[in-house]
Amino acid sequence: MRALVLAAMLSSTAAWAGRDLCAPDAKHHRAPVDLDVKDADVHDVLRLLADAAHINLVVSDEVSGKVTLRLKRVAWDQAACAVAGVQRLAMTLEDNILLVRPAAAAH
Repeated sequence: MRALVLAAMLSSTAAWAGRDLCAPDAKHHRAPVDLDVKDADVHDVLRLLADAAHINLVVSDEVSGKVTLRLKRVAWDQAACAVAGVQRLAMTLEDNILLVRPAAAAH
């Protein structure tokens, strides 16, 4: 029964409600990170960023791809938005949970 309730919550658009982390007017003043990866799986990069930010992470099964980054002293949320931009992802921050899904699924 719990699994059914959880599945219903995750499939609803309300589960993605929250603040768009990468909104055009977003200010990036969070903890800085250094990140140097080549052809890294986007899931692994997002996990590294979530660890650095001390937040929880939920990534849709539809998110996939590789990314190369070389960032020095960049706010973790700005780094996440850079990944989102090149991978066409939507990121929503709800309390301390970062929700990541394809941008097309955001609507």
